[in-house]
Amino acid sequence: DILYYKIKPLIISIPGVYDLEIKAPQWQEFHIVVDTDKLNNYNISLDYLKSVIYNQTKIDFLGVSDLLNKQYIVTLYQKPEDVYKLLDVKIPLPNGRYINLSDVAVIVNSKYPSRATSGFSNVKNAVVFNILRQPDADTTTVIQNVDRQIDIINKSLEKEGVKIYKSYDSSVFIKESIKSVRDAIVLGSIIAVVILFIFLRKVKISFATLLILPMVFFITIIGIKVLGLDFNLFSLGGMAAAIGGLVDHVIIVVENIDRHLKYGKDKLTAIIDGSKEILPIMTGATLISTLVFLPLLFVPGVVGVFLKQLALVLVLTYIVSQIAAIFLVPVIAYILLPNRFESKEDFITRLEKRYEKFLERLFKYDFIAVVLIFVVMLSGFLLYRSIPATFLPKWDEGSFVVDFTLPAGTSLEESYKTAMEMGKILNSIPEVKNWTLRIGTSLGHVTEQPNVGDFLVVLKENKNRSIFEIKEEVRKRIEDKFNNLEEFDLPQVIEDRLADILGEEAPISVLLYGYDPDKLVSYGFKLRDMLREKPLLEEVNLKTAFSSGEIRVRLKPEAQSIYGLSLNDLYQQLYNAYWGSVVGNIVYGEKVINLRLISTDKQQFLNPESMKVYSNTVGRFIPLSEVAEVSYKSNVPEVTHYNLSPVAVITVRFKGNNMSDAVKVVNQTIQEANLPSDITPVVSGFYRQQQESFKNLMLVILAAITFIGIFVMILFVDFKITLSILLAVVLTLTGVLVALFITGKPLDITGLIGMLIVLSIVINNNVLIFDFYKNSPEEKIENRILYATASRFRPITMTMLSNAFAMLPIALAIGSGTQILQDLAISMIGGLVFAIFVNLLIIPLFFHFLARFLNH
Repeated sequence: DILYYKIKPLIISIPGVYDLEIKAPQWQEFHIVVDTDKLNNYNISLDYLKSVIYNQTKIDFLGVSDLLNKQYIVTLYQKPEDVYKLLDVKIPLPNGRYINLSDVAVIVNSKYPSRATSGFSNVKNAVVFNILRQPDADTTTVIQNVDRQIDIINKSLEKEGVKIYKSYDSSVFIKESIKSVRDAIVLGSIIAVVILFIFLRKVKISFATLLILPMVFFITIIGIKVLGLDFNLFSLGGMAAAIGGLVDHVIIVVENIDRHLKYGKDKLTAIIDGSKEILPIMTGATLISTLVFLPLLFVPGVVGVFLKQLALVLVLTYIVSQIAAIFLVPVIAYILLPNRFESKEDFITRLEKRYEKFLERLFKYDFIAVVLIFVVMLSGFLLYRSIPATFLPKWDEGSFVVDFTLPAGTSLEESYKTAMEMGKILNSIPEVKNWTLRIGTSLGHVTEQPNVGDFLVVLKENKNRSIFEIKEEVRKRIEDKFNNLEEFDLPQVIEDRLADILGEEAPISVLLYGYDPDKLVSYGFKLRDMLREKPLLEEVNLKTAFSSGEIRVRLKPEAQSIYGLSLNDLYQQLYNAYWGSVVGNIVYGEKVINLRLISTDKQQFLNPESMKVYSNTVGRFIPLSEVAEVSYKSNVPEVTHYNLSPVAVITVRFKGNNMSDAVKVVNQTIQEANLPSDITPVVSGFYRQQQESFKNLMLVILAAITFIGIFVMILFVDFKITLSILLAVVLTLTGVLVALFITGKPLDITGLIGMLIVLSIVINNNVLIFDFYKNSPEEKIENRILYATASRFRPITMTMLSNAFAMLPIALAIGSGTQILQDLAISMIGGLVFAIFVNLLIIPLFFHFLARFLNH
């Protein structure tokens, strides 16, 4: 009552709050408990008693009356102010006498007969509730306002001995993740600028670049707000992935201006000529880079929602950095660069000359490029086949869920008692901060069986072990102590909610389709037990099992003709006995409390066949066994339908992060199970989402490569250049797979996005290389290639290394939340570092071979 009538109105009045959802509410009710034996003695039916009570609790409109120039509404107000006064209500008997309600019933202050409850760690009595925000509201702002309101409410409730504890706060993980990615962006920017300084040896320009980056990010953030995008982990990830693109644009302009200074031009002329020269081709390259992400906008589903945000932020950042490079960098260069070129040969210049001589000697053996291309592509194919695949990377969000199911038929009270023993185990783990408990309901479902429940376990911030180690301890200790658990699962909170959003049960689900629910459950148990024996698999549960035992009542055909008892008559009387009917309500201040009529027969819980039902035709109570058949079923299979067909669902999790191997084990086990021909197994879960996402992202990458080919052909109108650039783009993807293989990471959707980002950066550099080739003053092809590659040697190595090392903080998973983007960062580092080898060695040799071969 305090929560609903005092706390909820204050909470939902906060801007951005959608609702306050009470888990396992226990609404106050007054139960009018009727003794059917006494009704039998007075020979009155329960329906008759219900009508009498209903009339005594109603308010009816009678009309209006004008009295002394005032209008009054006339009502029949029969509702008593005190519920216990109903016991004095007179009930007419068939013989003309009257009895009081108190002669056949008592009134009990009780609660709604729901079969759910909730709890909180180290507290005896607790009600768990969730505060839901509106879809367009900022999470952190809403929670800050809620926290302030809770402090005020707690002060007002001190006298009543009630206090609100905040157990789980979704904004903690969000804020920590955003903070970690933000710090990674700052650190990555500094690393990129340091690499820029190593290559350019210009302190002022390097420092100016460090100032340009936050300005570009600030403008990008404004663009994010204007476009109505959320400021979340994926949008920040897009900004982090775009660091390389930002530095790349600065490098291109600065390096080209620096090259014109080397020609002996004065500063102003060098800046004007260098900027004018690079502007058209850089704009074209940026356009192609942004078009690479266009297919991402058409990826369907939940994955598509995340990827669209990342893609839009990347494109926005690229465009802003291009504008900054065009308008800001020349101005900064004019202010900071020396008036004349200062001839200094640094180690990069010496390396550049050695590279030029080495490449010139290799032109005699340019056919090696074909061999290298074959080896790289074959290696990429083999790596793609051998690297494990999964849906999303694993991350530590600081909280997890303990889902459990006790044997079917376990009462709510017994389930709560067992759950409290589990709670003691959780309390004994030093890293556990607190937990909330739900039984008969859950985080994702409003109602469950009374033998089904879950804990939401929140861990301390400064824990010494990872969440995976803690979960392993929880799993072992609970499974060792409670060997009667039908289901046991330990997902993290976001993973659990993602499953609800995607409509999937677990990383891997096995759906057994058939026509006989009993048979499906029977073979489901068999397959579940076989899967549990596999070392790679864990938390294997049969979700479609048995519900509570059932007492089935079937009306006999002759009941209507002999006793005049219809199916509805039987339903109403049994419903009143086992659940109760609401016959009115009582108003107490602001509360409206239901009156529930419940009939009791001492036989209904001991021997249901002997309980009494009333027949209007014979005017007396008769045993249930005379009008109905009563049967008992201890195991009633749950009937779950997918696509209109009965199905049994088995959920599977696996150790490590190799979903591919886990699915192979599951498929092998299904073959070993020898399921009958009328049961069809289908492997689903996150695995199905992963397959669909991979297919969509592969199509995106293929579409991106097609876009690149079309626009490069339009830009250069040269088949040799187009083929060389396409090969450069494709070969670079092998570097992504090599990096994942070396680090032992699986290929997931973030890794595929890393591939796409690598494509956008690599295409930029290749377009510029071949633009220099086209505009080379040299006559011979060898000299033109050497001119283009030597001119772009420093910018390419700068761009690729600054891009790669800028992602290093995320690749090392520094801070919480960065694990989600770790595989993306590793993919980018591998692809960009390998791109140096591809762009400066394989492609120049291949282009020379191709030109020589075609000319010959």
